[in-house]
Amino acid sequence: MPKPLLSARYRVVVRDVQGRIKRIEEAPSKSFILNFLYMWWLGLNLNSTDTISVVNSSGQQTAIQLAQSMQWYQFADGGASPYSGIQVGSGTSSPSASSPYLESLILNGTGSGQLVYGSNTVTSPSLSSNPGTITVTNTFTNNSGGSVTVGEIGLATNTMNPGASVYGAALLIHDVLSSAASVPNGGSITVTYTMQVNT
Repeated sequence: MPKPLLSARYRVVVRDVQGRIKRIEEAPSKSFILNFLYMWWLGLNLNSTDTISVVNSSGQQTAIQLAQSMQWYQFADGGASPYSGIQVGSGTSSPSASSPYLESLILNGTGSGQLVYGSNTVTSPSLSSNPGTITVTNTFTNNSGGSVTVGEIGLATNTMNPGASVYGAALLIHDVLSSAASVPNGGSITVTYTMQVNT
């Protein structure tokens, strides 16, 4: 069977308060979603007045215009939304291609059930070998006072509406872990997405 020309993998590492690794999971990503196609469509479309309707991580809907399409490419702390880049959630339902956001986004913070979102790290494309790759990594720290369960992960990017204001993060990839991961208080979970192209 031929390799897909475009694919992604994820790696999840859970650590306890002492930094000891408690769990590692690595698997192919199964769920590029409709927003991913919209991102490419806006980037390739020659009509700057065309808009599409997208839903951000808060479940809000807005029109996104080609004139601001470059905002789709900001993974690494490019705007006001803390949810651009990698996201984590507590949902466990299988995603569908039309899913606009995680089933149950874990909010950024130190309250019950929350995780502190770190800064996304994005590598430069590696094109010296086949496949070519790019990675996005983020670490989420648990300062909530109790364990936090992560069942789903995703990769999102900032968007802007035609008024040129930062609108929020729109999900591009959505994956459910093989089993939910428990992040202990004081511990962390690191998620890495590796996207690759083959020739």
